[in-house]
Amino acid sequence: MDISLKLNTIAGYLKTRRAGRYQGEFIFRLGEMLNQGFAIGDALEFLLINFDRNHRESIRLIRTELNAGTPLNEILHMLHFPSMICLQVYFAEKHGRLPETLLHAGEHWKKTEQAKEKLVKLLQYPLFLLFLLFMLLFLLNHFLMPRFEELYVALNFTPSGSTFLLITFLQKGPPFILLAAVVLAVASLFVFFQYQRQTPQSKIHWLIKTPITSTYFPLLFTRLFAKEVSSLLKSGFAVNEVLLILQEQTMHPVLRHVASVINSGLVTGQSFAEAAEQMSCFVPQLPRILRHGETNGRLAQELFLFSHFCETLLEKKIKRSLSILQPSIFLCVGLVVIAIYLSVMLPMFQMVGSI
Repeated sequence: MDISLKLNTIAGYLKTRRAGRYQGEFIFRLGEMLNQGFAIGDALEFLLINFDRNHRESIRLIRTELNAGTPLNEILHMLHFPSMICLQVYFAEKHGRLPETLLHAGEHWKKTEQAKEKLVKLLQYPLFLLFLLFMLLFLLNHFLMPRFEELYVALNFTPSGSTFLLITFLQKGPPFILLAAVVLAVASLFVFFQYQRQTPQSKIHWLIKTPITSTYFPLLFTRLFAKEVSSLLKSGFAVNEVLLILQEQTMHPVLRHVASVINSGLVTGQSFAEAAEQMSCFVPQLPRILRHGETNGRLAQELFLFSHFCETLLEKKIKRSLSILQPSIFLCVGLVVIAIYLSVMLPMFQMVGSI
């Protein structure tokens, strides 16, 4: 069965039910059931009965795919699970620790979704305030400011200095903000589509050079690389075999490119650490970890611990960014409210002083 036909046939699974909220739980429960000895087909059927309203059709198709020998990572891809989860399952099918990987992937995905929900809740109130503020500025410009201008003409009063600047800000601010938002949205879409068209090497360059992504991408990618390489090494694969497995997958082009470059370095006589040191997508500590692990013969264990270190550091950075974001929005709201108040009161005081 053609893969596009499969995707269309099972389209809508979990996706129509706010998939992100359920996918992590689905994967976690699947790992639990496999840990308890369930066969993959039985576990998927049981979970689909609970997670999918149209479970009969999905179960029938999954049975067909399992009987045809379709790997679990492809089945999850057909069920619209994120490529990152499918990638981890792909590697787990290589190193054999599938239940453990599913439990970890499900738990991590649930944390990711919780962080997204927390971010939405964190921004709901300040963004609502910004919307009200924008509406207030609109009403002020269309109803109140014309009355003040008539009063200024009647009293032969001309605002000057800071008062003039405040009034100009209130008059020009809303159209400028709206225009800036439109330009930013269009620019973001343009950058996104340009990024999608880039080669893996160019994508790495973009992610490393962009101010915001440069903070998170090296940690995120290093965590993924260290974790998967560690799991494959623990299963008895040699380093060059691990890199070949990373090159064979098609779900993460950047990871595939990095594995190819490092493998080429090994072929020319470089060590694992030396080849990784030439890649800008890793955190600086990774080559040192690789060198230390190769020296003492505990590379798999050290990479596993280092992946957890990267994950912890990444979570701390995200929490720190969120803790700054909300107060910053409130500060902007407060400054605009003060500007509105002063733009109304200062002309009054100046007119009273001129009488």
